[in-house]
Order: sequence, then C-alpha cells, then structure tokens
Amino acid sequence: MPVAAADTQEQLLLDIVRVLSPDRTEQLIDFARFLEAQLLREELFGAEIENEVEADNARWDALLSSDDGQAMLNSLADEALAEHRVGKTKPMVFSTDGRIVPG
Repeated sequence: MPVAAADTQEQLLLDIVRVLSPDRTEQLIDFARFLEAQLLREELFGAEIENEVEADNARWDALLSSDDGQAMLNSLADEALAEHRVGKTKPMVFSTDGRIVPG
C-alpha cells in the first residue's frame, strides 16, 4: 500500500475514534486486536497448519454433534454449575486492556 494511502487510512481511523464514546472506542480496540490476532495466526501457521486446524475443527464438530458429545457437554455443565453453587468459582477479572487477569 502506498504511504499516502496508509496515511489517509490512519487519519480516517483517528477521525472516527475521536467521535466515538469510550465504550465504542473499547469495542473498536477489541476488534482491532481480533484482526491483529488473525494476521499473526496467518503469519505463524500458514496454509499447511490451517488444513490441520480445519481437520481438527471437523473432528470437534463431529464429536459435539454426537450423542456422546452432548452427554459430555451436559456432564461438564453440571459439574461447573455444582462448583458454582458451592462457591468454588470466581468472577472473571479483566485488565484495562481487556485481558483476563488473576482475580
């Protein structure tokens, strides 16, 4: 991308951010982080590993759509609810940049 076009896009983003509420700015930052993570994943893994990820996703889809998979999910959900009911769970705590931190 030519430098002038990049500068124009950067200025456009800055103009948009300046008129957003703080909540909307946080949403925009979250989305930008999502896009950044996708780019990093593409750079790190490439097409070969992408095929492995797709195959792994297909195996998970098959498991989760099966009766055994549903039984497993129900069991995990029951276990999580039981732990919550007896006070073994903690609320999630986030840092100012949106990352999960120890509570």
